[in-house]
Amino acid sequence: MLRRYQLLWSAGVLVALLVGARVALPYVVEDQANKRLMAMPEYDGRVEDVDLALWRGAYRLNGIRIVKTGSKQPVPFFDGDRIDLAIEWRNLLRGKVVAECALWNPNVNLVQAETREESQLGTEVNWVDALEAMFPFEFNTVLVHNGTATFRAPGIATKDALKASKIEGEIRNITNVIRTGRDTFAGFQGTAVVLGSGSAAFAGSANPLARTPTFDVNLTVKDVELPRVNPWLREYIKADAEAGDFELYTEIAAADGKFRGYAKPIMRKVDIYRSEEATDSAFQRVWEGLVDFAAEIFEDQDTGQVAARIPIEGTIENPEAGVFETVVSVVRNAFVSAFTRSLEGSVSIRSVRKNIQKIGDEEDEEAKS
Repeated sequence: MLRRYQLLWSAGVLVALLVGARVALPYVVEDQANKRLMAMPEYDGRVEDVDLALWRGAYRLNGIRIVKTGSKQPVPFFDGDRIDLAIEWRNLLRGKVVAECALWNPNVNLVQAETREESQLGTEVNWVDALEAMFPFEFNTVLVHNGTATFRAPGIATKDALKASKIEGEIRNITNVIRTGRDTFAGFQGTAVVLGSGSAAFAGSANPLARTPTFDVNLTVKDVELPRVNPWLREYIKADAEAGDFELYTEIAAADGKFRGYAKPIMRKVDIYRSEEATDSAFQRVWEGLVDFAAEIFEDQDTGQVAARIPIEGTIENPEAGVFETVVSVVRNAFVSAFTRSLEGSVSIRSVRKNIQKIGDEEDEEAKS
């Protein structure tokens, strides 16, 4: 009888200890997460609380907020409702212990200011490492649900920042668990609403393990109403748009320290000159008239659109766009034919490497001569 009583007492104590540990564990994890967030260089962060799901190897960070210290910006760098971190059990069959990260309602505010100290771009921190420091496994999948991203430059008010909302995106196979045999094995894709009226879609692939950035990305932006970017037009070209809409098609690939691609902006039914506004200065009216006149000259009369194909090519450290090629492209569009409103599919990592080889051969020929 005494022995049974001792066993029951020991079992009761063990259960009590386990329950106590389970109750205390979220507070311990929360404390460690906050310490790691506050230890980041130039940024400070905090989570409101942590929920655990030990049976599936997961936990949730609720109410996370990250600000840049000393920047005095009116908006945080990041805030979100929750971040779910969990082991990908399906990949255990492949002999790999990796994790999945899902961000719910995340908001990222990027600010380019006059000085580095005032800017808030997040380039000072390796965010993948910072996140993995709070979870003991590599992330293989990252999901974004209902995200928002804003960008603001000098001279632009917070309310006039460029904004992408309702972002839905995913990055998969980051650790190359599924062997594809491709240079870029991590695939990503997503959609968003931009500037309230437009839509954006992006897709591509990358090699996160490459020694130099290796990626292939396609971006499409459609149905952006030009008047919505008037604060930017006023700041940078001293003009207003009364009407018109904007589209953008971009393909960029990078490999071996080089990148190559193009940006194809298209504007339709552009109306910039606003002579009826007595508050405008004479100089601004003249400038607006010139901008509008240029749009009329280079507009394809059949489609009513203005377009250019801007080549983008260079090294990762020093990107450059060809101005002369842009002018030729606009003229060709005006007098020959309108651009097709679709991605060309002409840019790939293979084409970047082929171009690098071509440049190398030309340099060798020059050296011989």
